[in-house]
Amino acid sequence: IFIETGSECPPVSVEGDWTPAQTKALKNKLQIYFQSKKKSSGGDCRVEAEEGAPRAAVYFSSPEVRERVLARKNHEVILDSKTIQLRLSSEAVSPVLSHPGHCSLRSLERKASGLL
Repeated sequence: IFIETGSECPPVSVEGDWTPAQTKALKNKLQIYFQSKKKSSGGDCRVEAEEGAPRAAVYFSSPEVRERVLARKNHEVILDSKTIQLRLSSEAVSPVLSHPGHCSLRSLERKASGLL
C-alpha cells in the first residue's frame, strides 16, 4: 500500500445549537472536550470553528482516536449553563477548514498494516 506522507485525517464535523457570539468560547470548550479521553474518547486534536455558523471541524492526530470519537453515541458540552448536544459526522466540513499533515505517517502505516 502506498501512503503519501502529506496525508491527513479527514476532519470530524461538529454541529450544535450555539450562537455566533458563543463561537469563540465554544471552540475552547470543544478543544478541551475532544482532547479528553474520559469525556469524549478523544485525544490529541485541533479545533477550527466556522465563523457565523454553529459548526466546527475537529482534526485528530491519529485515525484510531478519530474512529473512537465517532463510535461514541452521545457528545455534549455545557456552555453558559446550557447543555449543547453535539452532532458529529465524518464528512469534511468546508475546504477552507482543511489543512494538510495532521495524521502522522506512522499511525497511517499502523492502520494500513492492520488491514493487510
